[in-house]
Order: sequence, then structure tokens, then C-alpha cells
Amino acid sequence: MPGIINEIVRPDITQTLFQIHAFAKNAQIVLMGYPPLISNDGSCLSFSVLGLPLIGLTSESTAWLNGTAAALAGAMQGAADDTKEQGVPVWFSNPTKGFEGQAVCGDPEQVHGIVKTLTASDGPAVDFPLLNRYGLSAQLLHPKIGGARLYANSLERTLRTGK
Repeated sequence: MPGIINEIVRPDITQTLFQIHAFAKNAQIVLMGYPPLISNDGSCLSFSVLGLPLIGLTSESTAWLNGTAAALAGAMQGAADDTKEQGVPVWFSNPTKGFEGQAVCGDPEQVHGIVKTLTASDGPAVDFPLLNRYGLSAQLLHPKIGGARLYANSLERTLRTGK
């Protein structure tokens, strides 16, 4: 995964930042990163039934998912740095610290885990065809209102300090 992130995603982000600058020469650009999505080893997403093996995410899977988020954040920081070195006013805002212990399974949980209550825009037959009868909301792994505030805090800090 790090190879794909660094060899494909990072250059694409860099190119996108240059394109934004080309269309908005006076804009100051802030690239917002992603925090790790799962806290507490994903404990709320794993269980065993009647002594059967673990169902859900293992701590190893959780570590891999969060490690991928960290690799992506590093590549995003690098893309912002590469672009800034060439004179484009761009900053990277990393919300990771603000979300520590508050992602899915966190306390308080500021990122949606499994959400079965559908919204008007959810299309369970399309989004989750195997669970058509019950559906899962597309809110899964997206910030709750408190998570949006954590992102806003990160953005405001970056605008205030440049970090």
C-alpha cells in the first residue's frame, strides 16, 4: 500500500494542488488530512459468539488500517511540501492529534462506526446489496458533528500557525 500511496496518490495530489493554484492564483490552499479511523483496537467492531473465533476486526487489521491512514497523511504532507517548494501557497492540516482516542470505538466516538439507520440519501440496494433488507448507512467511517468540529479545530490551527 505505501508504494501506491507514494508513487501514484502523492503525485496526483501534487498535480491537483498545482491545478487549483492555476485556477485561483491568489488562493491560499489548505490540504486537510485524514486521521486514523479506528480507536481502541476496534474493540467495538469485534466479538466472538459461543466460543467461535473472533468476528469483525482484529487488532492487527486495525493497526494496518490506521497505518495506512498514517502513510496517506505522510504522502499528503509531502505533496503539500513539494508544491510549496515551487512557490504555491499551500499548507497541510493534520487532524490526527485532535482525533486521538475519538475515532470509531473511541470515547467519545467522533467518527461513525456501523450505522444502520438510513438517511434519505442512502440507497442500501446499491450501497450494500447483501444487506438490502436492513441496509447500512453511508455515514459509516465519516465524522459525526463532533468530528467535524475536530476537523475545524485542525483547520483553524493551521490557518493561525501555519502548522
